[in-house]
Amino acid sequence: MPQKPVLIIGAGISGLSIAYELQKRDIPYQVLEAAGHSGGVIQSFNKEGFELDAGPNTIAATPETMAFLQEIGLEQEILPAAAASKNRFLVRNNRLHAVSPHPFKIMGSDYISRGSKWRLFTERFRKPAPVQEEETVTHFVERRFNKEIADYLFDPILSGIYAGNPDQMSIAAVLPALPRWEREYGSVTKGLMKEKGVMAGRKIISLAGGNQTLTRRLQEKLQTPVRFHCTVKNIAVSAVGGYQVIAEEQGGETVLEADRIILTTPAYTAGRQLEGLDESLAALLQQVYYPRMGVLHLGFDATALPQPLEGFGFLVPHAEKLHFLGAICNSAIFPHKAPDGKLLLTVFTGGSRQEHYFDELGTAQLQETVVKEIRSLLGLKAAPVMQHFSFMQKAIPQLNIGHAKLRSAVAAMEHNYPGILLRSNFVQGVALPALIQHAASLADKLKKN
Repeated sequence: MPQKPVLIIGAGISGLSIAYELQKRDIPYQVLEAAGHSGGVIQSFNKEGFELDAGPNTIAATPETMAFLQEIGLEQEILPAAAASKNRFLVRNNRLHAVSPHPFKIMGSDYISRGSKWRLFTERFRKPAPVQEEETVTHFVERRFNKEIADYLFDPILSGIYAGNPDQMSIAAVLPALPRWEREYGSVTKGLMKEKGVMAGRKIISLAGGNQTLTRRLQEKLQTPVRFHCTVKNIAVSAVGGYQVIAEEQGGETVLEADRIILTTPAYTAGRQLEGLDESLAALLQQVYYPRMGVLHLGFDATALPQPLEGFGFLVPHAEKLHFLGAICNSAIFPHKAPDGKLLLTVFTGGSRQEHYFDELGTAQLQETVVKEIRSLLGLKAAPVMQHFSFMQKAIPQLNIGHAKLRSAVAAMEHNYPGILLRSNFVQGVALPALIQHAASLADKLKKN
């Protein structure tokens, strides 16, 4: 009897890379995608000679990722970051501070006060707290360090990764090494000294044509075409064994039979699809918070900037009361991304703490406000020559307090319904290299079983 194909729901980077890895192992598969294109949040486009990414702008150049890109034939498309990418900035008092998030390297900066430097230095002598079920990032950092370090170091860093609110985010979900260090070594800084590689900087890359080049190539590599405009409505136990997937396709209802189903959809979508199987998990999935975000691409004449901005970009603490989270200096790290004599910035706004600006100001006024703030901060002498705004109604999943309960519920569902797996970024993490690497290990596991 022929093997039923593994049904993969969602054609983002997770779904495409899982399909590719299954194909390598001769495991039949079928990818179902509700939209008319692949890539999910990874979307790239060209405007007036500027190369823009509305989703991830960079990729961590891990050895595994570099080997994977070479394997799928993208070696010639890799754009290594310039040396300037090592320079990172944080904003305070309308000024860029060149600092490292590493607690020991920041001791020589004027970015934080002497009192906070002392709290960093003496953290190793503070007794660890009794283990709590879940703790927010803010509570943990203020307990081990102080409020200034929470507000001016951890807040902007987590805004840069998740566009999140540290007052709500689970420290165990977003920075698991820190509570583990406290448990194992009695101190965060002691743990950092023992495991120095965790905070080591990583090289980054981009791809010619934008990072959607990656998902396009993966789609091209698939011998079984993605079924676009195929919206999965419900998953149920089949009367003949395995599972029945009911989808809407080309205006009609399609029924598919499968023994193994991998969901790579956002939590709110997966919740609707699994409601008939596990109502309690579906409710938890529907509660995962995805804030609205905006991505504002700004192109300037290079002559508008008084002095070159040599760095990856800058992050803005919420306490600074600006209307954006941070910016990437694309043309400084990837000169190919902008025409000669031009600068390209990618500015991020919205997220957990700023999405209210969309309602209060509207997107047009918000853009105007952000441009004024960027020009003031960098001393730009002229208006942008290119401006493009992308809006995401539901952006990055927030790993807030309660995420441990969600993970447990996912594990219980996978145990109760063998063959159904959730492999979305709210489970596996938001970093592209981790998602790609997990696809290979998952395919190995399915091959054995």
